[in-house]
Amino acid sequence: MHSTTPISSLFSFTSPAVKRLLGWKQGDEEEKWAEKAVDSLVKKLKKKKGAMDELERALSCPGQPSKCVTIPRSLDGRLQVSHRKGLPHVIYCRVWRWPDLQSHHELKPLECCEFPFGSKQKEVCINPYHYRRVETPGDFAVIL
Repeated sequence: MHSTTPISSLFSFTSPAVKRLLGWKQGDEEEKWAEKAVDSLVKKLKKKKGAMDELERALSCPGQPSKCVTIPRSLDGRLQVSHRKGLPHVIYCRVWRWPDLQSHHELKPLECCEFPFGSKQKEVCINPYHYRRVETPGDFAVIL
């Protein structure tokens, strides 16, 4: 007797940590991609004592000061999630704060961030509350 469960569902197990972090996700497009991005992040953060707790604290208390949550910087600075490459701080700011974020030009690190993406350190902060969104020149409407 064959099971009627599609093979894809056998691989769709989501860890409790990923489910918790996805609870703060903004927007609902690209659900599977966001899940993969968060799953990848959880695997990296579990290797660092206190990193998961710090990220959850930042996401659950957006107005409160929080520490940097870092991952190792890759050679080209980008992170690959499911055949798409992107800058890690942009990816996680898109998941948890601004689903319509298009580029790193729209983000500026806050003073409190010790490992901003632009500092070219070995670690990069992906705490979405260590960045603020800025308007890019293309955001202004032309009024005639």
